[in-house]
Amino acid sequence: MNPPYSRTRGGQSAFDIAGLSDRERAACQQRWRELVKNEPVNNQAGMAASFLALARQKVKPGGRIGFVLPLTAAFADAWAPTRQMMEEDFEDIIAVASSEGSLSADTGMQEMLLTATRRPAKSRQPSPIRCVTLRSFPSRLGEAGEVARAIRQAVLRMSASARPLHVGGEEIGSVAEFSPASAGEPWSYLGVENAQLAVDAVELAKGRLRCPPATFDCLECGMTTIGKLFSVGPTHDLIGHLAGRDPRGAFEFHRLRADEYAADVSLWAADCKTQRQLLVSPTHKGVVVREPLAQRMRTRQSDLLYARNVSWTSQALLAATTAECAHGGSTWTALGHEDERVRRAFALWANSSLGMMVHWTHGQRTHKGRSRVQIGAVKKIPCPDLARWPESQLAAASRAFAELARLPLRPACQAHADKNRQRIDQAVLHLLFPDRRQSALARMRHAWCREPSVHGDNQTALKLLAKPGN
Repeated sequence: MNPPYSRTRGGQSAFDIAGLSDRERAACQQRWRELVKNEPVNNQAGMAASFLALARQKVKPGGRIGFVLPLTAAFADAWAPTRQMMEEDFEDIIAVASSEGSLSADTGMQEMLLTATRRPAKSRQPSPIRCVTLRSFPSRLGEAGEVARAIRQAVLRMSASARPLHVGGEEIGSVAEFSPASAGEPWSYLGVENAQLAVDAVELAKGRLRCPPATFDCLECGMTTIGKLFSVGPTHDLIGHLAGRDPRGAFEFHRLRADEYAADVSLWAADCKTQRQLLVSPTHKGVVVREPLAQRMRTRQSDLLYARNVSWTSQALLAATTAECAHGGSTWTALGHEDERVRRAFALWANSSLGMMVHWTHGQRTHKGRSRVQIGAVKKIPCPDLARWPESQLAAASRAFAELARLPLRPACQAHADKNRQRIDQAVLHLLFPDRRQSALARMRHAWCREPSVHGDNQTALKLLAKPGN
């Protein structure tokens, strides 16, 4: 199947089809909800997830399914229940993606192929996913047949976590076996050109830093998730709307002039020209339109905000700090914690190469050079358990933040050539691994910047990668 990807979002109906009236569209939406209400489907994932649930109904044990899906299916939080269904009800699961190009001729959306066999019985032991990443999708039928045979042979010989994929004498990609640690988690290996990087980035998310050829012990501080460490949110729909847009939320926001004195300020949008250091200025000011809701939103402001929609090719920050507390917005989401030292330590972590790689393992890769996550997914992203750090470690983190907060940074995809980013990396490594040097991270950081899902074919990034010594 190549099911429709239509979904309902931002006032747009999945049934925005010519010839249907608003009443008919609403009836279709209601009928769709009724049909899948007891299925492992979140309608925010779109219709494709519903068709996978339908396939489970139609296929007998031992039967095979094959799908073309958006790459979002492997990563988005809305797809988590459907991924869990696949892991529990199917086996011999093979997901195929490409680090370059797309299956569709008329869209830049990254896609994947998914095949699987229906299990004789549901199992709580999730099936592993054989994640195949090709350097490019085949363009001719005969070539596709050879690639398919190479994938099947590689899968049958799986004995390690990752292995190269060959056709003739040419290496065309890699295959890595991903075993979910928790049901429905993102299939992080898929779409990563360097299979070893995929494995080590997932290990990092679990709290283990492995930089070949050396292997390090687990992080002494242990790991938690953003949602367990911070209060996350609220969404921008509750906070408000930009002037002239559909009215929603507590405030109407207007662009904030430089050095303007205003109440209810917000870090609403990403600005790659001004948001180039850890400490940034708010972008908008709010006018109250719903007073009771505004009071609630003021209790959720913070001076630490996390990016839900990151462009690795232009944005320098994954987490930003402000001098005073601010509302979040369409790009930035407030993270609340009572201890300023924890907030400052997290800003360092999130903007280090380590923190960005962990986000990358969980963020969507539907469009090259970008990583988008919803608030539910932000809560599940791993991070060091900073609340358990001793006083001396938190104090050291605060001192490091004060020293580094105003250093200008390059876009994230240029981390390998950014001396200031490397200073942040050194500070984070010193906090987590006091006896380790930055050189241990250099190869992993460079490999990450070489990933097409990170550099997004950005010309500046490609030129820097081509330079000797970078």
